[in-house]
Amino acid sequence: MRPGDRTLRQRRAGKVAEWLLLSILASTPLLAQHPNYEDDVKPLFARRCFACHSAGEMRSGLNLESYAGVLKGGSSGDAVVAARAAASLLYKAVAREEGAPQMPLGLPRLPENEISLIRDWIQNGLLETAASLPKGPVGPSLAYRGSDLNQPAGAPAMPGPLPPLALKPPGRPHPITALAASPWAPLLAAAGHERIFLYNLATRARAGELAFPEGVPYVLRFSRNGGILLAGGGKPVQSGKVVLFDVRTGKRLAVLGDERDIVLAADLSADGKLLALGGPGKVVRVYSVAGGKLLYQIRKHTDWITAIEFSPDGTRLATADRAGGIFVWESATGGTLANLAEHKDSITALSWRGDGQLLASGSEDGRIIVWNAMDGFPLATIARAHQPKAAPGHYGVIPGGVMSLQFTGDGRIASVGRDNTIRIWSADGKPRGASPPDASLLNKVACSFDGKLVIAGDYAGRLLAWDGAKLTPLP
Repeated sequence: MRPGDRTLRQRRAGKVAEWLLLSILASTPLLAQHPNYEDDVKPLFARRCFACHSAGEMRSGLNLESYAGVLKGGSSGDAVVAARAAASLLYKAVAREEGAPQMPLGLPRLPENEISLIRDWIQNGLLETAASLPKGPVGPSLAYRGSDLNQPAGAPAMPGPLPPLALKPPGRPHPITALAASPWAPLLAAAGHERIFLYNLATRARAGELAFPEGVPYVLRFSRNGGILLAGGGKPVQSGKVVLFDVRTGKRLAVLGDERDIVLAADLSADGKLLALGGPGKVVRVYSVAGGKLLYQIRKHTDWITAIEFSPDGTRLATADRAGGIFVWESATGGTLANLAEHKDSITALSWRGDGQLLASGSEDGRIIVWNAMDGFPLATIARAHQPKAAPGHYGVIPGGVMSLQFTGDGRIASVGRDNTIRIWSADGKPRGASPPDASLLNKVACSFDGKLVIAGDYAGRLLAWDGAKLTPLP
């Protein structure tokens, strides 16, 4: 081959590569997901806000007519915090969160798509133009690549044949006060009166029962490897205990705690060495599982402890209370890591994502908040996650509390609340599906290990499985 032929071929190959690159760039909407001030937000402000917040009419000292004016803020301080929509007064005002100015003043609430646009603009770094770089910490990736942390070495634990219980059946169905699904096997545990029902989700049939003579289980959790089932509860104003069961045999492994009231929240660390529990006593107690020794106590909560969960790697402990307080602690010492102060009412659930980067919380204030577990800032807020529809002729605000939530194995969030509906959300707070509303209040939720089923429990004692299409009762 002559040198000239080689050069010609190289030039042709370079032209082809350049054409392919340009084609890819032309067909890829690189910035379509990230709204910017000049193209997206300023036109919205012009329609909705300039009458009161412009260079000519700067009410509260806030000028939204320029990008610099938005960043400068007003007499109430910063209007926006880059990558922190939940901490930005501007977003709180248009979303009409409690305690924030209700904007636009004297006019109806903005449409959801416009509120979402403002939220996404703030969350993605306050871009000025399509070519701008984001400001502030954007936080951990909301995309989830899965995690094999705590995966058992052998076959996932499933119960063998369990002996029947010598307990008199209750006179009526007991409300589902606790619900849990194994993280690695098709196994569900549901609370009953002085017992725990086990279900094989592959066959949707009963897999046995476990006795809980301590009283009513108010919390059920599988260990991170799925081999142990934790049950906590007791008898109101009398006693509270936590029992650890071997999933395969149903044998009791340990009984921990000596509360004077019921245990409402509890969890087992990933290595199985630590147990944390709490309830009406307002104190979180952390025990050594091996010897049952009380290692330390946390007394910073001001109300009943309602939710407790260790991080997937076991290094952090999240706890929450009936007053809306959430704290994150060092598991080994109980040292304070973060105070997550956003909710205005009782926390009903906490859930860590499988990689430990995100923590989700649900509350009776109607909100689901997704937190950056590294710095304690909220990454996404779902303001009215389970708002019931008002019946004809009904006036006033209907409470729309979140009753329970859980991160699914693929990084989504499943929740139930006072609209009697199972809902699925992406980690950035966008809706990804909803079941038909049920006639009864759904108060507990759990997700199968493979993400194919969401199971909800209600106050009537029923279990409903949702596969994305229909609700099916479990026997």
